[in-house]
Amino acid sequence: MRTALLSLFAAFALTGCPSPAPSDSGADSGTSAQDDGPSGYIGGPCATLDDCPYPDAACLTDGQGFPRGTCSQACELYCPDEPGFPTTFCVTTDELPPGAAELGAGACLSRCDFGYFPETGCRDGYGCSLVPRANEPGTLKYACVPGATSEVSLCQRRLAARGVTFEPSFMPDAHPDGHPELTCHIEDPVYLVAPIHGVDVRYADSSDSARILASCDAAHAIVDTIDDLGAHDAVVVRHLGTYNCRVIAGTSSLSRHGYGDAFDIAGVQLASGAVYTLTNDWEHDTTSPTTPGGKYLYESGLRWHNAGYWSLILTPNYNSAHDDHFHVDLTPGQDAIYGRRPPHYYGPAPYDD
Repeated sequence: MRTALLSLFAAFALTGCPSPAPSDSGADSGTSAQDDGPSGYIGGPCATLDDCPYPDAACLTDGQGFPRGTCSQACELYCPDEPGFPTTFCVTTDELPPGAAELGAGACLSRCDFGYFPETGCRDGYGCSLVPRANEPGTLKYACVPGATSEVSLCQRRLAARGVTFEPSFMPDAHPDGHPELTCHIEDPVYLVAPIHGVDVRYADSSDSARILASCDAAHAIVDTIDDLGAHDAVVVRHLGTYNCRVIAGTSSLSRHGYGDAFDIAGVQLASGAVYTLTNDWEHDTTSPTTPGGKYLYESGLRWHNAGYWSLILTPNYNSAHDDHFHVDLTPGQDAIYGRRPPHYYGPAPYDD
């Protein structure tokens, strides 16, 4: 039954903004009615098999319980993806109308995509629903299921209203290595898809855009941060990760990365071509940096603190483990949704590292 679970780089180069696989690039492709999104591939509308011009295609028709038809194909575990179309998922046919049974154990459908369908993540007549993978029921993804009630949270609806491309996700709880007593849990997880409001986001020194896994609340804070940097001429933001099921180094306390509500920011590239990194440009132990890069980074973090985007900001002043990044997170106890609370750590170190 359907489950209701809802050395880093020394310099950057702006090399275009290709999206990584899977294919959420948003490339233009043929469309039918606007509410049906891209046509001619898995998840797109079809009346006959001729509407699904790709190998091994099937057309699950309106008469089989799929409103305006759905291009699909049989699958055992995985489905192919194609640039310009939503990412796909092999859904167990037990979760679908009876007509899908002709494909066997699994049918390929599109996953929810708020880039193509900003209001609900799916075509009209389909709901964004958490469903198991065929032949692997422990793997759950949000897919567009005919006739389903969308399981989209209020936080996700707010994210969609901001014009952000993202994919609702599901992450099972986990335990950090060596600490079975601790549990990593992401509340309302989503994958943000770059670019975000025109700003590319890349991991470390990669040339590819990044998909960013985070709690939905952290996703909003990440968007706030990216918007702020974009307003100050950033065109690329580099990061060192979000979710990581681990303890804080040297402790037995769970890192906020284990909750998916922390973001490590390594640097930016500006429209002018200037590149500022925490490794190369941060000026230690001063509130009055003098270099362009030092000023940009210091003032950026200070804006985020003053705006209350994050509860906690750790800079390279905090300790040597943070020499190459800002660590920002949503430590609980803030006085508003994205309010701040002590202890924040931004300025010069009050002790020797």
